[in-house]
Amino acid sequence: METAAKGLLLVLVDPAPAMEEELNDWYDTEHLPERAAIPGFETALRFTSLGDGPRYAALYDLTGLDVLQSAAYRAVAYENFSPWTQRVTHRSRPTRLVARQMRAGNAITRPCTRLLLLKYSRAGSSDASEIEQGLHASFGSEPACLQYRVFEGVEPHSGFLLAVAEFCDNGIPPLRIEAFGSSGRRLELAAAYRPYRS
Repeated sequence: METAAKGLLLVLVDPAPAMEEELNDWYDTEHLPERAAIPGFETALRFTSLGDGPRYAALYDLTGLDVLQSAAYRAVAYENFSPWTQRVTHRSRPTRLVARQMRAGNAITRPCTRLLLLKYSRAGSSDASEIEQGLHASFGSEPACLQYRVFEGVEPHSGFLLAVAEFCDNGIPPLRIEAFGSSGRRLELAAAYRPYRS
């Protein structure tokens, strides 16, 4: 029996300085614990930018995209956001990306010291193998690379791919852009992160 493709919920946010402390308090005390308790949420992790992307990234591995339509999730999402969630999201304007893992498997985000997020615009499932080839050429022989995965975008619209690579070192090897073929020209975000709390 084939394993269903896992899902990914990625939230990127660049809060105004006046909002940053409240955003972190909200994530620490309400939002992350609330999401982590929902059946089907396999991870609930936060990362801080190393300077080349949105300030914060929250990453949630899902058993499948149907988790985002479950009764447990809907009870605390959408029209059922808490007043604090409504306030923080209204003032910080996060970017929410939902994607489906391209290859079936059981991998989820591991404990890591560095995370690389890549977003490719105007890309779909036919581009995934080219992106996987580029990732393999860049990181396949790197001992510090724990894993990399490719996801097909679903929300807020289709037509993009995400790649997530995890490392157990404080450096990230450079991307070999030429190895990504035509997909390399559609790379619109390449951002490195460290865990929010080390």
